[in-house]
Amino acid sequence: MENQEIQIRAIIADDESLSRDVIRNYLSAFPMVQVVAECEDGLMALNEINRLKPDLVFLDIQMPEIDGISLLGELNALPKIIFTTAYNQYAIKAFELNAVDYLLKPFDRDRFSQSMTRVLSHGNIPSSMEQKIMHLQQSMNQLMVSEKKYSTRILIKGKTGYSFLNLQDVLWIEAYSDYIKIHTKEKFYLKNLGLNEAESRLNPEHFVRIHRSSIVNISYIREMKPFTNGEYIISLTNGEKLKLSRSYKDKIVLLTDESI
Repeated sequence: MENQEIQIRAIIADDESLSRDVIRNYLSAFPMVQVVAECEDGLMALNEINRLKPDLVFLDIQMPEIDGISLLGELNALPKIIFTTAYNQYAIKAFELNAVDYLLKPFDRDRFSQSMTRVLSHGNIPSSMEQKIMHLQQSMNQLMVSEKKYSTRILIKGKTGYSFLNLQDVLWIEAYSDYIKIHTKEKFYLKNLGLNEAESRLNPEHFVRIHRSSIVNISYIREMKPFTNGEYIISLTNGEKLKLSRSYKDKIVLLTDESI
């Protein structure tokens, strides 16, 4: 098989160098696979997967910058994926219930070969895989809900790839069709995310819903003035004006200690 043609381009995404070494070593038994990139954090992996469009990705679940599960929702196209994880057996149920292939660390050469054989036996990516990945994301989110930490940054897609925007620089966020529009002092960004989902990721001590279509960073509120029918107009420090609807008034009063 020494002259076997390379058919599969792979990326190894894992923040542990030893884990990357193990996978690369085990891949020596599969000469049809060429490793085209190794990534040590989630942001690098996201950009490299979108840029190189590999056939196969060894994807660690727990990585710096962005975790493996969240990364999947930002991919332009879904490659074949073998998850690597150190999660306990309770978490593994999420993988097994959704029929997604995984390697539980530490894994040996035999277990690696089983996983590779399973993946290589499939020609194209099954049409059901995107649905399985979506269910996996939901399962993992439910599993980690008790450990939830609010985001301090938000992932933004630019012309040359993905980068992070610090939430402390965000003035307000509005619903925009199937997207949200994220406003800073200098510009705005679009992200394919619902406003309710965005709200669930934000620290309610800093961001508050003021309308069914808008969320504001209370650090940038300059003043609030009565409008009509129990509504108010909120003026931001950059001069923008937003409507505070009657049904959300109590939230803003509680956070700003304003009597309105």
